[in-house]
Amino acid sequence: MIYAEGAGRHTSKRCLPGTREDILTEIKTWIDSTGEDVERVFWLNGTAGKGKSAIAHTIADWFIERGGSGAFFCFDRTREADKRHEKIFTTIARDLIDGGDPIIRRALATVIRDRNELRHTTDITRQWKELILKSVRAAAAKAVTAPVLIVIDALDESGDARSRDQILRVLAGKLEQGTIPSNQMKLPANARVLVTSRPLGDIQEYFDVAFHVRSVSMDDAVHVSMESSERDIQHYISTRLKAVEGFTDEEFKRLAIESDGLFEWARLACDYISDKNMVGQDPQERFEAALAGKSEKGIHLLDKMYRLILGDIMPDERRQVAIPIFCSVMRQIIASLEPLPRTALNAMRQHFPLAVDRRKVELVICPMGSLVTGTTDPRIPVRPLHASFYEFLTDETRSNAFFVDVSSAESNLAFASLGVLKKQLRFNICSLRSSYLSNSAIPDLEDRMKESISAELSYSCRFWGTHISAMSVEQPLVEEVKEFFDDERLLFWLEVVSLLKVVGGAVATLSCIANWLTVSC
Repeated sequence: MIYAEGAGRHTSKRCLPGTREDILTEIKTWIDSTGEDVERVFWLNGTAGKGKSAIAHTIADWFIERGGSGAFFCFDRTREADKRHEKIFTTIARDLIDGGDPIIRRALATVIRDRNELRHTTDITRQWKELILKSVRAAAAKAVTAPVLIVIDALDESGDARSRDQILRVLAGKLEQGTIPSNQMKLPANARVLVTSRPLGDIQEYFDVAFHVRSVSMDDAVHVSMESSERDIQHYISTRLKAVEGFTDEEFKRLAIESDGLFEWARLACDYISDKNMVGQDPQERFEAALAGKSEKGIHLLDKMYRLILGDIMPDERRQVAIPIFCSVMRQIIASLEPLPRTALNAMRQHFPLAVDRRKVELVICPMGSLVTGTTDPRIPVRPLHASFYEFLTDETRSNAFFVDVSSAESNLAFASLGVLKKQLRFNICSLRSSYLSNSAIPDLEDRMKESISAELSYSCRFWGTHISAMSVEQPLVEEVKEFFDDERLLFWLEVVSLLKVVGGAVATLSCIANWLTVSC
């Protein structure tokens, strides 16, 4: 079945032990509750930075570690090109199979036997009905009272509202009339679905009126009191800063109060205060800087911290030179359709048309370890650590001097993709001994692909058409595209997409390019 790579749980993202105990206990009690009147879906919502994902990862780990049958699926704004929303329930079904429950395993095996089309369908409703409901009901029919838990984290990062509409429909039980009877879509009593997200309008529209959905807001003091949040954040801060000399419990409390219940702000503040790479400032000065200025609330508090960190990286006297490089690098990182390691980002930048855009990414990201991944290991994909940083950079009213306009990124990425294809594509790229064997018959093919197909080549082969079709027609780019079709690169490209198992995407790419060229002629 189709599977969304990298959408699973991550132990490093769990809550710090001893924190968020009230809300964790509430969720655990809901999972273990029995009876037909128990809500099947628990929607944990709240504004950015409240720690929703940490709670989701903690609950998933707790449930699996105690031997429960469950699955975890995390959306990621930076992986929208993967179309994770189309793979959500096939991925969850595969994880349920791997969970080891023999009843669920047999039920799913029965459903998909000799039904190859079902394994690869992007029809969310069919995935839900055939793969999830039938397997969970099979467990219920065998008098298995233990719950089956599905955790869906960061649903708001699935893309636009259209990408999650069908997911919301099946979870809320609001299918179109005349399609599938509602009783066939009803979750059995042993099913539990934990969903986390920001309280976006489309999600509220579906969940607020669904009787089987329990809605809990982390912005609501009834469920998460400010005193509880401050206590948890103070514990987190004291744990993070205990190795930094000179701080007292009273100072930890001041930071916790300033955090306004935002764990993400507390993380950024701790990273900023304990950063040993800062020159000319000691931790106490950085502590005071984090607290300085007019008190802010909510997302504005995060913006204040982002401006403080970026301001230290790019002080006023260097900003005129630094900002264009910063914007160029962050524009590429944000606009890329999947996160790339910095070696791949640099390789693509060498094909950007303007010299200013060819500066290496490490000039910008190495001091940004608290804001993006991949700053120390060149093999780790570079991406914003938190969705709020992405939103901050792309909203000029919030980021001001640090605003990153991604509208001009497509041109650079289109030229870069074609440049990588031109430079790296070649005949028999994996040096296979025979063309008469199918890919599946080559035992060391994966190793050969890792050696011969770079991350930037893989990216360019899959997404060059997407970047080009998003642009207005430019004659220099038209010439580059025509050159691609005039030599052997087309055949070499088809070989690589076959190795990458994305031949279906290649058909869509050629169709997009054909339409784009038609407009240019």
